[in-house]
Amino acid sequence: MQPNAQLAHYLHDLQSQSHDCELIDSHALRITHEGLEFVLVVAEDEPAFFQLMLPGAWQAGAGSDRTALLEATNDVMNTLKAAKLVIHGEGIHVSVEQFVEGPEQGVALLPGMLELLRSAVAELHERLGMGEAPRVH
Repeated sequence: MQPNAQLAHYLHDLQSQSHDCELIDSHALRITHEGLEFVLVVAEDEPAFFQLMLPGAWQAGAGSDRTALLEATNDVMNTLKAAKLVIHGEGIHVSVEQFVEGPEQGVALLPGMLELLRSAVAELHERLGMGEAPRVH
């Protein structure tokens, strides 16, 4: 499998900066940072846009109060504005999206975006507790 042209730039630049990256799809990289696995998605047909995700940032149990989860995720999104939180299945996924001039600008913004996602998880843990199988933030 080969990365799309845009993602290839991200992969090269991130690896040259000693980031732990792995191609998982032609449009997605797994970035392991401080013990967490983030996913960077860059569509070939939209080179100015990318999404950075932290899947499964908070795990809900079968007995979790869905209303409390929804209130907490909305509260975190209202607090941090740029972070998006989605309840899917038994987990909450956190992401941030960005329009950039090119991969060089995207790579330069990546450290701040990683920190933003970690902050969103910390905010979520503050509101919900640690969950059944929490991710470290």
